[in-house]
Amino acid sequence: MHAGQTIVATQALYGTTRDLLVRILGGLGVATEFVDPTDLVAVEAAMAKTGAPVLYVETVSNPTIVVSDIAALAAIAHSHGALLLVDNTFASPFACRPIEWGADLVMHSATKYLSGHADVLAGVVVGSSERIDALRPILVDVGAALAPLAAFLVLRGLPTLSLRMQRHSETALDLAAWLEGQDNVERVFYPGLPFDPGHEIAKRQLDVFGGMLAFELKGGREAGRAFLDAMQIAERTASLGAVRTITTHPPSTTHRQLDAAALAASGIAAGLLRCSVGLEDVEDLREDFERGLDAARATLAKGGGAK
Repeated sequence: MHAGQTIVATQALYGTTRDLLVRILGGLGVATEFVDPTDLVAVEAAMAKTGAPVLYVETVSNPTIVVSDIAALAAIAHSHGALLLVDNTFASPFACRPIEWGADLVMHSATKYLSGHADVLAGVVVGSSERIDALRPILVDVGAALAPLAAFLVLRGLPTLSLRMQRHSETALDLAAWLEGQDNVERVFYPGLPFDPGHEIAKRQLDVFGGMLAFELKGGREAGRAFLDAMQIAERTASLGAVRTITTHPPSTTHRQLDAAALAASGIAAGLLRCSVGLEDVEDLREDFERGLDAARATLAKGGGAK
């Protein structure tokens, strides 16, 4: 990208990626146009209006679990002579391989599912030899090279990726279906649910529905805080993709850079919680989530739930 150019990017996007686009690249003269990736007409219009050389999306968005139709978006990008860049972290290469659907470059935070044990910082970019050869000098210059131990830790995790992803997905579907029936849950976001907006695309594009889900609590931030404080099994941190279940409140962690308007535009409600489902027994997790829901209900009973 160069000053004066524009990136078209999904509105549903990891907070720090959005900060990179808006604050850092924006300060260098690169603009970003945000669109709903499920509105293909809007994506087409944005590409035509901006002449963007890059369309940037996430296979499954962070944190609202929006599923992008990679094949359709690749067709739009390529019709305008642009590249499609896909962050595939939430899906993992076991669940989806965007290159097969037409993507030009695919990124993974290898810290997450590829490693799987929450003990390494690593990243991977995948593409043709021509595109990677063009990227390599930049990556070397900015220091994006793995230390030997970090590479070892990622390689250690890869043999169990398929087993872990199947277990993550089975448990996540069970929890998501259970959460749908809870009285203080406004909405559940998970592509394995039959009525989820991304379900049909997910069935076609994903080999498993994945271990990431989100749900919106009644009662806003106070309910979310009470839920997290009450849990005894799930860890409260901003990472994901590990053997242990991790829950987080995106408005105050992963998307803390966004103001109220940007959060609303991204579909992130004050009571939204994101969960990376681990490998624990599903019965234990349901019991832990019930503790959280009971605590969240108590804030409503007390008249809490500040937005």
